Amino acid sequence: MTEVNKQRFYKKLAVTGLAFTLVGAGTLGLHSLNFTGEPTVASAAAETYTTTANLNIRSGPSTSNAIIATVKQGTQLTSTGQAANGWLKVSYQGKTGYVSTQYVKESTGSSEPAPAPAPAASVYVATANLNVRTTASTSGAVMATLKAGTQLDVTAKAANGWLKITYQGKAGYVSGQYVRALAGMKVVSNPESIQVVVNKQNKLPENYVPKDLVYTTIPFTFKEQTEKKKMRSEAAAAIAQLFAGAKKQGVTLLGVSAYRSQATQSALFSSYVQRDGYDKAATYSALPGTSEHETGLGIDVTKGDGTCAAQDCFGGTKEATWLDAHAAEYGFIIRYPKGKEAVTGYKYEPWHLRYVGKPVAQAIKSKGITLEEYYGIK
Repeated sequence: MTEVNKQRFYKKLAVTGLAFTLVGAGTLGLHSLNFTGEPTVASAAAETYTTTANLNIRSGPSTSNAIIATVKQGTQLTSTGQAANGWLKVSYQGKTGYVSTQYVKESTGSSEPAPAPAPAASVYVATANLNVRTTASTSGAVMATLKAGTQLDVTAKAANGWLKITYQGKAGYVSGQYVRALAGMKVVSNPESIQVVVNKQNKLPENYVPKDLVYTTIPFTFKEQTEKKKMRSEAAAAIAQLFAGAKKQGVTLLGVSAYRSQATQSALFSSYVQRDGYDKAATYSALPGTSEHETGLGIDVTKGDGTCAAQDCFGGTKEATWLDAHAAEYGFIIRYPKGKEAVTGYKYEPWHLRYVGKPVAQAIKSKGITLEEYYGIK
């Protein structure tokens, strides 16, 4: 704040509300406010400030007042006046608060489009490999490149179609041309439940890892001890019983892929997008955080000779026929059955088994429905 501006502020005595616009990353909503005894505030021409640290918005012009919200360092503020003790009076979403000028500096201006707050309910995902830039245009320097399928922490929308995001604690911009909003996506509250429903509308918590993962004892199409041989302990015991039961009836099975970490799923989905494009990839592969494999309860299986692994040719084989008829006896369902694509969001996968426990599996089998339909959810 220049000395000239200070004098201009102090000479004017009219009490006014100040226009306050947050265009930085991570703005926080203000709670209901009730202020009395507000100090005299001097009005002035609108000026833009940038916070030099994470900055508290308080209910009055001093540190003794309650904190209403905190804005991040680098947030731009537009103000037209100042309280007599050096605090800025600000108005946001019809509520009033104060910020200390000790932690703001006058901005020199920016040619970046002013973003508006992004809808809080939306989850965004990159539909292609995507550059994160320092400004909302292709002239901005590239900060990082995100893989297709990466979910984005969007904080605002710029007027020119770019989105402002937070990446590794820093603000950046991505082109909205390569980003899609996933309406209705929510995080499941019961990720440890054996019956948890994970699909395109219900995702696991970020970087979720089941607590009771163990190596299965069944044979796989490969020898290495990787995460793909792991399942949750109850599911691992059940799949061993299923394989043994099949063997007794002359059906030999092999595991193909069981547990996957979110990082593994992210790399896999990205590779499919590169090969087939986002829309096609999403019909047979899950976004990171929405894959059954990440629960530790899902497993892909195939024939004893290893052929038709996770391929359409597995359908109609004696192994696929046996699984359809007997998997529920061991607590498993065919998670993505034929004719239910509109419900599950995925094409028919006769090789994908999901453990839900015997009572639920047998009920789903007897009714010819899906896990979504059993629980009456999307």
